[in-house]
Amino acid sequence: MKKTIFALVIILALTTMLKAQWISLDSIRVENANFVPLLTGSTVTTRGVVTTNHELGVRTVYFQNWTSGLVAYDTLVYNNVTTGDSIQVTGVLTNYNGLAELTPVTSYTKIASNKTPPIKVVTPSTIRNATGEAYEGMLIRINGITQIKTSTGAPATTWTTSGSGTNYRLFAGTDSCDIRIYTSSNIAGTTIPAYPFSIVALQSQYKTSAPYNSGYQIIPRSLNDIILVTGVEPISTNVPEKYSLNQNFPNPFNPSTEIHYSVKENSFITLKVYNLLGKEVSTLVNGEYNPGTYKVNFTPSNLSSGIYFYTLYSNGIRVDSKKMLLNK
Repeated sequence: MKKTIFALVIILALTTMLKAQWISLDSIRVENANFVPLLTGSTVTTRGVVTTNHELGVRTVYFQNWTSGLVAYDTLVYNNVTTGDSIQVTGVLTNYNGLAELTPVTSYTKIASNKTPPIKVVTPSTIRNATGEAYEGMLIRINGITQIKTSTGAPATTWTTSGSGTNYRLFAGTDSCDIRIYTSSNIAGTTIPAYPFSIVALQSQYKTSAPYNSGYQIIPRSLNDIILVTGVEPISTNVPEKYSLNQNFPNPFNPSTEIHYSVKENSFITLKVYNLLGKEVSTLVNGEYNPGTYKVNFTPSNLSSGIYFYTLYSNGIRVDSKKMLLNK
């Protein structure tokens, strides 16, 4: 009886919030015992930062804040937003095989651009079990990947796909989870890199019956989400006065250049490279770092001559950006 009353109170509170201009993703993610959002079937308005850009080949847009994620499934928003857009979106909250979605989407507004959503570092078991529900719809990262196997348990050497996509089993030591490679992604058909490496991916779910507390699978969006072990080296362990990003040297460069950056306190550091159109072309650093000064080598064998920008982020907040020239 107490549980019923509590659930009614929650539903009443959330329904009242719907009358506001928008409600948080965290409120939308409040679920019942079957892991279904209590507001399922309601029209809701919420906000988040977009984390996809047509990589999945279907009209799916993942977006999130610091603590929760959601999917918008509709051509209206799919055709008009891109990664890094901060959006307000209105739609009907539905449950599609355990994945919470807004479909149809009735309206959207782009609030800002070039926002960097956070990436949660997790283990395979964290997102494989019921705890994975907390990360549904969000970007996650798994480090120290030691093996990729097919659904039959055979070691895989290439990301071979069929139909819309293919599931593999990812291992970090003895820990494992499912990973899905979409045929539309530029990952499909490429060689699986040498171990160990890291993967950034969307936390998704596919389970056909309640309770929806399993069936989790991670979905990397593109080759940029597969992060090789880089030559990041500490230069000094002295604690800097501030976060900073130095000019690369040499500049112009060919074939490689060196970038130095300083970390003021323990934080999640990301160093990305963009082309003149603002499209991300490489992720050089993406992980937890202690205070100190570091250097990383950049050898862009797959990029053409031209001007590029590299940007340092600390805990998702932009620190600095500088320009460099690749002259092949």
